[in-house]
Amino acid sequence: MDAELRRLSVPTVPSVRYQRNFIQTCVCELRFPSLLELESKPPVGLQKQLRKEYPLYEEQRHVDIGPPGQVKHEPNRYVFRSKNRRWSISLRSSSIALETTAYKDFGDFTDRLASMIEKSAALLDTDFFTRVGLRYINRIPVEDGDLEGWINDALVLPLTSGAFGDLSRCFCEVQGLTDFGSYSFRHGTDSEDGKVRGYYLDYDYFAESVPVVETSPLLKNFNELNFCFFSWSLGQKAFDWLGTGTPKNKK
Repeated sequence: MDAELRRLSVPTVPSVRYQRNFIQTCVCELRFPSLLELESKPPVGLQKQLRKEYPLYEEQRHVDIGPPGQVKHEPNRYVFRSKNRRWSISLRSSSIALETTAYKDFGDFTDRLASMIEKSAALLDTDFFTRVGLRYINRIPVEDGDLEGWINDALVLPLTSGAFGDLSRCFCEVQGLTDFGSYSFRHGTDSEDGKVRGYYLDYDYFAESVPVVETSPLLKNFNELNFCFFSWSLGQKAFDWLGTGTPKNKK
């Protein structure tokens, strides 16, 4: 019998709220058993439910050209955006997602997510999600052009050693298991003219076949794990940029 696969193991640290954050995008995607009606029929009822908070609506049609003579049609995507376009809900025939480019804290995000789940419950008509995912995309501004000190040496030592010379691009992806499901971690440089201008830390956590009632505690576990993983990934310059951290009030 094979030995049990090892899980992600990063030091546990208490969550704090910093004065600033690096988050460019946060998205939670909930997949559900396919609803065939959404492949051709706009969700009129859901739009009425969401219209006050997300008044801007668009329908997106995607067509992918495959091998010669073949065309693959993707299901329609219905997008509801806030007035400032910094929050959006996207719906396909088998998924619904909340996305923001104005992330402040997890409580604010989950309040909006709970509202989305409540307002879409009648349409989705499911007691489980086939997949629950939470993703954070961070960009660390390497303000002094020197990557050393901004990111944990365990991630970037081969880059900061100078062995590769000036970088035009470097990206890495790691996948594995957590105590709550699986993760995918992508990280790499944002370079210009051979100089590193920033560094991306992209964390994606997910689990399959999740009862709707267990979604909230699962996301809370993902968020707490992400803070530990994120903290492990940083160097002292990044912590200095974030500013003073204050303990979060636990509900």
